[in-house]
Amino acid sequence: MTFKFASAALAALLASSAALAANPDSITAPLTLVADDTDPSYSFATVDVRQLSPNQVFNDYYTFHLDGVSDVSFSAISDPLYNAKGNVLLKVAVFDSIKLTGPNDFMGGGTINATGIYTSLSFSKLTAGDYTIALTGQAAGKSGGNYYGNLGVTAAVPEPEVLALSLAGLGVVGLLARRRKAS
Repeated sequence: MTFKFASAALAALLASSAALAANPDSITAPLTLVADDTDPSYSFATVDVRQLSPNQVFNDYYTFHLDGVSDVSFSAISDPLYNAKGNVLLKVAVFDSIKLTGPNDFMGGGTINATGIYTSLSFSKLTAGDYTIALTGQAAGKSGGNYYGNLGVTAAVPEPEVLALSLAGLGVVGLLARRRKAS
């Protein structure tokens, strides 16, 4: 009878572990962009420290809004914490993926370093609209893990060719106006 009870308990434990892995913990947090005091074309937002329990799997979503065409960069990092002897990893979050979605649905992914503790993405000339950054991963430390991050947004600077074409167009309009006035 004890063997059946132990088998049933083991099966229940395995089922709950599989359910935890299949249904990761998730948060959705808005990132509010704040203008930089020294450079009005630059805004930023900070991702608060995300605390994770041991073996916790996460799917986290960070949302933000762009008012105009902008260049966007995002990075997140986990600082590994070892015990006093430096031989036991106490806290670390390991990233599995990073993706950006926006007005046109899936925009693309970013990069994750070889150890999985740093991730980033960067996009140029994103149009105005609502965007979401999705981070997935898990806590790999004996006591769990944590991570934090930053979002930077810069107003897109026009390409030199676009600027030259705009100035040429203004010159043509001015020339036509001058000809019309002289006639």
